[in-house]
Amino acid sequence: MTMLLQVQRRLTDLLGVSGPETAMSAGAAVPVPHYFADLRAMIAMIFRSWPVAREYASTPCLAVTLDAEYESRAAQAKPLLNTPGKKKTSKPYTAPPTGSLATGAALDIATNLLDAQDPGDARSRLAPLVQRLREVDLALSTWLRRPSWISVSLRQAIMDLPTGRRGPVSFFSVATPG
Repeated sequence: MTMLLQVQRRLTDLLGVSGPETAMSAGAAVPVPHYFADLRAMIAMIFRSWPVAREYASTPCLAVTLDAEYESRAAQAKPLLNTPGKKKTSKPYTAPPTGSLATGAALDIATNLLDAQDPGDARSRLAPLVQRLREVDLALSTWLRRPSWISVSLRQAIMDLPTGRRGPVSFFSVATPG
């Protein structure tokens, strides 16, 4: 509970009237509303790429809680695979948890992942999740990379590296005008 109280306090401080205008997300300062959008995107990435993010849980109890939450979501998605038309199999993974412990556990991991020291650290932390998401759900990856959905720093942490540079390869890329 100590870990969850720390996460709660941190998020409450960001939402306070006298709270900061920016928060660190993926190694860069972003406006607080963008940070909360990044948290929501991270929760979707966490659940859809589970158990890859498990190592970022602050306690074994929180990881076990998300094991059960993931199983529930996978069971909800399974019948959607055989539906005609658009499958919407990502939907169970993108919904916020309804239980308080699962919500706290997901926010714990999301804040841990976004707490990167710099953009390179963010890219390293997120690369395994991005790779797993790439393997299991390209439709969700398209949804998550919308410019209006996540901060610039998170988008840069999960986008492709320019040709000739070494590093993790992602399915996210940012189109440039022109």
